[in-house]
Amino acid sequence: MQWVLLAVLSLSVAYASNLPPSCSKPVYCNSKLLHYVQMSNIYPDSKTFVDLRMRNDENSTLAAFDDLLTETNNNPTKEQIQTFVNKYFDATSELENWTPPDFNPEPAFLATIRDDKLRQFGKDINNIWPTLGRKVKAEVLENPDRFSLIPVDNGFIIPGGRFRELYYWDTYWIIEGLLISGMKETVKGVIGNLIELLKTIGHVPNGSRWYYQERSQPPLLTPMMALYIRKTKDMSFLKENIDSLEKELEYWLKTQAITFDINDKVYTLLKYYAPSEGPRPESYYEDYTDAQAFETPERQSQFYIDIKSAAESGWDFSTRWFINNEGNNNGNLTTIRASEIIPVDLNSIFANALQNVANFQALLRNRRKSSHWAYLAKQWRSTIKEVLWNNDDGIWYDWDLINNRHRKYFYPSNVAPLWMSVVDKRFARTNAPKILRWLKESHGLDYPGGIPTSLIRSGEQWDFPNAWPPLVSVVVNSLEALNTKDSVQLAFEVAQNWIRACHTGFSASKQMFEKYDAEIPGRVGGGGEYTVQTGFGWSNGVVLEFLGKYGRKMTLNDTTDDLLTVIPSNAATSGNTGSKVVENEKSVTESKDED
Repeated sequence: MQWVLLAVLSLSVAYASNLPPSCSKPVYCNSKLLHYVQMSNIYPDSKTFVDLRMRNDENSTLAAFDDLLTETNNNPTKEQIQTFVNKYFDATSELENWTPPDFNPEPAFLATIRDDKLRQFGKDINNIWPTLGRKVKAEVLENPDRFSLIPVDNGFIIPGGRFRELYYWDTYWIIEGLLISGMKETVKGVIGNLIELLKTIGHVPNGSRWYYQERSQPPLLTPMMALYIRKTKDMSFLKENIDSLEKELEYWLKTQAITFDINDKVYTLLKYYAPSEGPRPESYYEDYTDAQAFETPERQSQFYIDIKSAAESGWDFSTRWFINNEGNNNGNLTTIRASEIIPVDLNSIFANALQNVANFQALLRNRRKSSHWAYLAKQWRSTIKEVLWNNDDGIWYDWDLINNRHRKYFYPSNVAPLWMSVVDKRFARTNAPKILRWLKESHGLDYPGGIPTSLIRSGEQWDFPNAWPPLVSVVVNSLEALNTKDSVQLAFEVAQNWIRACHTGFSASKQMFEKYDAEIPGRVGGGGEYTVQTGFGWSNGVVLEFLGKYGRKMTLNDTTDDLLTVIPSNAATSGNTGSKVVENEKSVTESKDED
């Protein structure tokens, strides 16, 4: 157990920083107990421990562990740590199964689906909702201090697998699917839960656990409200919560806005930034171990910030956040610099949220507030165009603050301004041919199993060959937003390709997964810090979104009549497209000079 003693010595140095702890619950975020348990590796998944319930109150639990350290001269064995955890914690679930009261096994959208097998697929996916429904147990409401779960009042839909709580950005695509299923009251309750978390924490956290307290996720609360209002016209719910929507925007402006210079001109945009002390509690062992690659406490502390900032993005982890000494995205987690990158998707989501709040305030006849947010939205859209748009390539790129240049790589997030409707229609119409050409020449749309997250096979789960449902949805909606004959046809082709791949996987396993393999239709994805998870909230939502949107003309298999209009002209037919993938850094526009 010598390693534990040495680790604690390092821990005391790390805790001398001026950063806040990961949360206000020491047992789950910032304590010797957390460090010893996680570094003993008594559970294969670090999330297991921080999801356990305390049998006693926090102070007595911490005091008892201090006694164990004294008795063992700060060197307890792995068996002693396991015995302690078994005595003072248990795995009692904080949640109970919950069937949404507005769940309908035969929702209306099924009648619009042309293909019999796809109609059954839509029904099967719709029927997953009750299996993912949860509600917080009364015990948690009565003794909240003994749990890492932050209680919320309404029932909700969990993503699935190890993710047994309410998650922020997952919920956007879950809500899209629920609305297709006609479950408006469930959606209202879920949005209400997110607003409740915002009021408790001061922002919407990554998920409804205290150990997520110091980081958020892409600010999709206002877009979620827009989806709900568009379907329901529920103005009383909007009026009741408009102040909370504004509060979230103010949080991002206050904590994640950064001002920077390009060619002597000053700009302000958002970045992901989650500064807090030490490793992520739910991935403590992994983060602490990785941090040992750095020799100084200062560099270790910066590594923890960048890891958490990347986790805040939802893309945990990806070459998208790597900046090595040459300034490219080749590397591994030791080159992660997420807090030094201005992301296209984050700023597109935020600009959309600003405009939506302006529109909401106008609906509520608050003209002064509406003008305030509309002005900021216009400013944000203009800055996205000036900073993130690359006119030579005809696409938007993330901005590298260290090297002061565009990051010219293929990621589905590059088209997020179209998805979030923050592009002037005239600009989109003028540049549509260039955008489509960039997408086709990138080869990112060539794969039979979906759109890969990148073209780099790094081993990280937000890289090739993994295809993530929300990113496929982003690309489909972006292509539709271009609103040309070619782009609308390509949007349909990408969506149909995805539905067919998901159907293939579901037929084999009767499960939906959080990510898939772009090279082989229906095969589950891999990589990352944990095994692939089943369920799965956003996967179900995107399937229902596409079936609801295209069900009238979508087919499971091509027929002779379909071939000319359904098969993408650039579609890979064999899956043998690995030559387009790089094993390390490579720009999709490598023939051109970097900005």
